[in-house]
Amino acid sequence: MKEQEASAVKTGKKINPKFNPFPGLRPFSISESHLFFGREGQSDEILKNLAEHHFVAVMGASGSGKSSLIYCGLVPILHGGFITEAGSRWRVVHSRPGNAPIDNLAQAISESDLKKDALAEEKAVQKNITSTVLRSSSLGLIEAVKQLNTEKKENVLIIIDQFEELFRFKSSVEDEAKSVNESTAFVKLLLAAIHQKEAPIYVVITMRSDFIGDCAQFHELTRAINDSNYLIPRMTRDDFKNAVEGPVAVGGGQISSRLVQQLLNDVGDNQDQLPILQHALMRTWDFWIENRVDDYEEIDIEHYDAIGKMESALSEHANEAYDELSESQKRVCESLFKTLTEKGGDNRGIRHPTQVTKIAEIAQSEPNEIIKVVENFRAAGRSFLMPAPHVPLNASSVIDISHESLMRIWDRLKVWVDDEANAVNMYLRLSEASEMYQEGK
Repeated sequence: MKEQEASAVKTGKKINPKFNPFPGLRPFSISESHLFFGREGQSDEILKNLAEHHFVAVMGASGSGKSSLIYCGLVPILHGGFITEAGSRWRVVHSRPGNAPIDNLAQAISESDLKKDALAEEKAVQKNITSTVLRSSSLGLIEAVKQLNTEKKENVLIIIDQFEELFRFKSSVEDEAKSVNESTAFVKLLLAAIHQKEAPIYVVITMRSDFIGDCAQFHELTRAINDSNYLIPRMTRDDFKNAVEGPVAVGGGQISSRLVQQLLNDVGDNQDQLPILQHALMRTWDFWIENRVDDYEEIDIEHYDAIGKMESALSEHANEAYDELSESQKRVCESLFKTLTEKGGDNRGIRHPTQVTKIAEIAQSEPNEIIKVVENFRAAGRSFLMPAPHVPLNASSVIDISHESLMRIWDRLKVWVDDEANAVNMYLRLSEASEMYQEGK
């Protein structure tokens, strides 16, 4: 029986793998469109809405691949000139609201206008100028785009990824009035840009569908979403099959049909199915490369079983990174992940991107110690934290988890998130009780 199984994983030709084609938890980048499979045809529907309204809201459950669909599905066909009246010249500016929506947008716009080797001082000056322009009025985004060094007939696509971060920022308790005003101004900038003809600006936002109700607080935004939105459909079994076999072929590998069937059966109904699948495949590929018997052995069930399958691959991988830390680093790690994650009052997990200096302050540590821990969780082959490994970190870098699914799948982080939520609730109850006592109640 064993001999039969062994022969089943052999192919008739030599396999020469080139690279690991699976990104893990993080979204696909624009440069990885050749690895993006399983969403064929959906970009065309988004394109139609974008062409007609200069705006589209792309919504879907956490883990449905919203960002990847935009970066690897929509952007390439824009460059192909499929909005005929707009042409094929596009400048893509992508930003996230984070903890400073307007400043983050200003940085993204200014970076798109500077050379990669620009000095840090030049970048800072350009960002400050752009931020000032954006804050000058609701027409600030239009003016900022006009000041770009754009080529003739070049369009500007503004991508606001993880738009739901705006609602967490808006409810900030540190300075609620300021955060509300900035959130409103940010939305007005986007809406003014799509309702004018002076500059060729197009706007795409991606948002978790469970936050759609929060948009009602912005009346004009609600109208824009009603006019032009795209809800990402659930992937079919054939879609998932393409998402497995397509990248394997591009990466120069070969996968057994029985493993493909096993993966399709294991996908199940979990909302985090896509990122978990991508992570499991990334791990399986690496294990296959390191342990295959010869150049004729394809990726098979034994390699998949070895990394813990979809059910535990992610958690085991994250625990490996955690176990490599010293005791003091483990304490920093716990504080780090508690800072980056948050459970809302409705039990929704929310990402909380935070600057290294702020994390160090909360963890009562030094920025360089925070960076050491972060590096362990974003090393090559580990995509738990962002930014990507090639981006150098310093005290002002903003750290974020790569995907919300980490909060729900990593067993250790689930405990930390619950602990932090309980601590917050207890603090709020004590604060309320103290306030009532001061009032004589």
